[in-house]
Amino acid sequence: MLSLLLGASLTCSVTVFPRYGNYAETTRLHGPGLLLDGGGALEAPVESLRWMHRRLVGNSVARGGNVVVLRASDRDIYDRPFYRDGNFASVQTILIPPCASRDAVDAVAPFVDRADAVYFAGGDQAHYVAWKGSALMAAVRNVYARGGVVGGGSAGLAIQGAVVYDSVAGDRLNLDTHTADAVANPLEARISFTTGLFAWPALADTITDTHFVVRDRFGRTVAFLARILRDRLLPNARAVYALGVDQASAVVVDPDGLATVLNAPGGRGAYLVRADETPRLAAGQALRYTVMVAHVRGSGARFDLLHKRTGEPWYPVTVDGAQSPLYSRDPYAP
Repeated sequence: MLSLLLGASLTCSVTVFPRYGNYAETTRLHGPGLLLDGGGALEAPVESLRWMHRRLVGNSVARGGNVVVLRASDRDIYDRPFYRDGNFASVQTILIPPCASRDAVDAVAPFVDRADAVYFAGGDQAHYVAWKGSALMAAVRNVYARGGVVGGGSAGLAIQGAVVYDSVAGDRLNLDTHTADAVANPLEARISFTTGLFAWPALADTITDTHFVVRDRFGRTVAFLARILRDRLLPNARAVYALGVDQASAVVVDPDGLATVLNAPGGRGAYLVRADETPRLAAGQALRYTVMVAHVRGSGARFDLLHKRTGEPWYPVTVDGAQSPLYSRDPYAP
């Protein structure tokens, strides 16, 4: 494996793991597309990688498409299963530790320039938003612009929205953000956001959340939506949305913004949440806020993510952080 030192200590250097497979130039891409895994890639539905293969090389059954996996922790654990299940020409992981210099981050851009797809691994989204404004992130946007696929799982999904719950303040305070504390005080100091990281059309006016049902993230997602409206993080939006994807589920988005839910065993699909009234929030006071929810649950179910339209019914859920239970109805089971 190759390390890019560029003025950093060895522990802060970028590690370029050996490529799995053989690089083969793709003459025509069939995207752009987004691959949004609710949890880690190894528990995601295998069909999501097959969808990626089709977006890269069309209906060919031959190996094709070159995938770069970006991560800020761990090692090249996705390369072999991606290569096997996705039928790609090559898969290569690049590890960029949080302490890497900006020069070292930017030095990864040429690897992405040759990629047909970029997948952000899980971990801590604070490490990924630190790359905002870098040549690397510009290269990722260019992959999408030329018809490739961009995506990620867990933290790699959390960074794909127009607004990102970035975990930066929480890391500084050594505190996670869970539903219980977010609805008890949506203005708590541990909640922070990043905007302008990406601007995918299908995720305009949208924040993404992960492990949605398994970790009961509905309440914190509603708190995030309330904050986005209250803080005017998307000032031109008439309504703001969340896309919550459950663990073991994925949402794959075609070039026209039409999305398909894919489920591995146990996955509960995807949830669209809409908020359109600016809430009244006060420091130390619990959240009381009503949103509209549509649950797209079945594997193979399709919906219009670009225009936030679905054949599933929308239903209201009120979140009240001062009450037990928190929800006026079970948000996960309409």
